[in-house]
Amino acid sequence: MRYRAKKKLLAEINIVPYIDVMLVLLLVFMITTPLLYEGLDIDLPTTEANDVDISKFEEPLIVEINSTGEIRVIQKDNFNQKVSESDLADTIVSIYKNKSIDKVYVKGDKNIEYEKVIRLISILNKGGVENIGLITLPTDE
Repeated sequence: MRYRAKKKLLAEINIVPYIDVMLVLLLVFMITTPLLYEGLDIDLPTTEANDVDISKFEEPLIVEINSTGEIRVIQKDNFNQKVSESDLADTIVSIYKNKSIDKVYVKGDKNIEYEKVIRLISILNKGGVENIGLITLPTDE
């Protein structure tokens, strides 16, 4: 009589298909993440000021101006649009009437003329904005 050795059951999970799925998901996120932000290409100046967390405000309004003078108004997921300098005050007034905004932050390119940033701040002030902050990068970035 032959004695046959019993085979042990293999109780492991085959993880190769899961790794394939994870790699595909990683590629999808790597490709789509840079496309999420639709702002202007701005080279911010650096300062040694304290960091301000704009995420703590309910709906921060950001006004960007790049080195060519293009202006974009961004309010989280609600509003993201290029505006002309002449339409900026009307845009700010219409946003202010619909929602209360704690502050308006200005992102100005470091290569832009100081006069353009001051003119932008003046337009915001005429539009009823009282609290205006300037966004910069820390010196270590």
